Amino acid sequence: MARQQAGDLDGAAACYQDALAQDPANADALHLSGLVALQQGDPDEAVIRIQKAVDRVPDHPVLRNNLGLAMHRAGTLVAAAGQLQKALELKPGYAGAHMNLGAVYSDLGDREGALEQGLEAVDLDPERSEAWFNLGLFLLDRVELPQAMEAFRRALAINPKYAAAATSLLYCLHLGEGLDPDDVAAEHRRVAAAVYGSPPERPPLRQRDTGEPLRVGYVSGDFRRHAVNHFFEPLLSHHDRERFEIHCYSDTVDTDEVTDRLMGLADHWLDARGLEDAALAERIRKDRIDVLVDLAGHTKGNRLGVFAQRPAPLQLGWLGYPGHPGLEAIDAQLVDATTLEGLADTPAAESPAARGLVALNGPFACFAPAETAPEVTPPPVLERGAITLGSLHKLEKIGPEVIGCWAQVLKDLPNARLLLVRDHLDAWQRRRLLGQFLDQGIDQSRLELMPGRPEGGSFQEFWAEIDIYLDTFPWSGHTMACHALWCGVPVVTLAGASHASRMVASLLTTLELPDCIAGDIDTYRSAVVRLAENPAALATLRRELRNRMSQSALTDAAGFARRFEARIAELLGSLDQRSPVD
Repeated sequence: MARQQAGDLDGAAACYQDALAQDPANADALHLSGLVALQQGDPDEAVIRIQKAVDRVPDHPVLRNNLGLAMHRAGTLVAAAGQLQKALELKPGYAGAHMNLGAVYSDLGDREGALEQGLEAVDLDPERSEAWFNLGLFLLDRVELPQAMEAFRRALAINPKYAAAATSLLYCLHLGEGLDPDDVAAEHRRVAAAVYGSPPERPPLRQRDTGEPLRVGYVSGDFRRHAVNHFFEPLLSHHDRERFEIHCYSDTVDTDEVTDRLMGLADHWLDARGLEDAALAERIRKDRIDVLVDLAGHTKGNRLGVFAQRPAPLQLGWLGYPGHPGLEAIDAQLVDATTLEGLADTPAAESPAARGLVALNGPFACFAPAETAPEVTPPPVLERGAITLGSLHKLEKIGPEVIGCWAQVLKDLPNARLLLVRDHLDAWQRRRLLGQFLDQGIDQSRLELMPGRPEGGSFQEFWAEIDIYLDTFPWSGHTMACHALWCGVPVVTLAGASHASRMVASLLTTLELPDCIAGDIDTYRSAVVRLAENPAALATLRRELRNRMSQSALTDAAGFARRFEARIAELLGSLDQRSPVD
């Protein structure tokens, strides 16, 4: 147990095995060895061991709780719920079992049950940070963002170094309607400082022989089929290998053929799963990386704890997060001029939202269209006689203000319908969305809600059903906008004063579509109506968009790679030990 508590899981496992060799029926050793297996990422083995302990001591609530936890991790949700309910029968008021049962209910799609259990857990144990964190996740799943953020803040008030709660809070801040971008940026820095502290001194620049390539390291848990790789792979495949040596540090769990392809494009590849932050940081130091690039920010499974230890002289954020993550150890977040133009009214030195943002020359990313992208089809309005507006956004991006805006658009276009598509658009989410649109005076007959792609098909098939794609705000949908534009579907966006709210504006600026960029909700509505009321012009634009995009900087991978390389080399060259990246 001492070794387990100290983090020496292999040593603990060996001790428990020794104990079980002497006493195979020892329930404590079975239970504790099962917990070690769970910590080591083997939930199936954990279930086997803890089940044996439960068979010997069936009326022990802690054993039942931990068996339920292991079953949840192993994916046997109904069985997990049964064990946790039994734990609560044995020990009413068991906060941990309520917390774990809520997580199981959430994965079963029972949002009401999850919320009930989450509230019970924090009521029973209000000083337990994990209970508040779980409650925040349940509220986020319900798109109750202010309440979710408050729960995450309560978790951080109890444990200021709770990295998962910090990540979830800061993620929500980009979704929060009506928040000041300066306040969002300032809270990122405050929370990141509390979780990660001040970094060590910047390591010295590596002395290189003339002509020796720069060593660039990329860190991500998303080197697989993931939105990030529509933009990362074009860069990776076009890096100048005479001038740049590429290292990828992969924390990817569900590897696939994309992982294999990326692995073949990198000069060096390290599977970093299971490596503690300190161990991975030390490996990066040994690799003598010049520029380390984070592709995740405050998203699930990030390795910001590695960056906090500053293993490389220049550390940058790019692509996977819509703003600077707030860590002092990350010198800059790479954006583009469109973002900085939106912040031009405030000097960067005085604006938290602008601080730490550095523009690339041209768009901030280059897009590789999906191989499954269909051919461009005529706009469906020509056959239907009525406009179809569409959204394939994450459901948490569709908050009350977005729904209010889209409802007004539907009132402006009384013959139009709205098609909403998302994998997680289950019965509960349907009720939520239909109810909120009804509150805005929009009958459900105007809405078509689809729970994901057709069986055996791709979300790409829906572009043929959509005339105009509606962007969300304040967090714009950059990847889906790229897919839409490639398939000829124009996008209307509301550009705010942050990178998160200006990513689609960057696309539309590059494609010279300023009329699709709005500065306020009324202009957004007008832009949609203007497109909808001229089907002939809509058809012409639809025919032109793919060609326009293919001839633009948005798909020029080689050109983007040269601009990206020039910028990071310039930033590295400007470094010294006396001043930060400017």
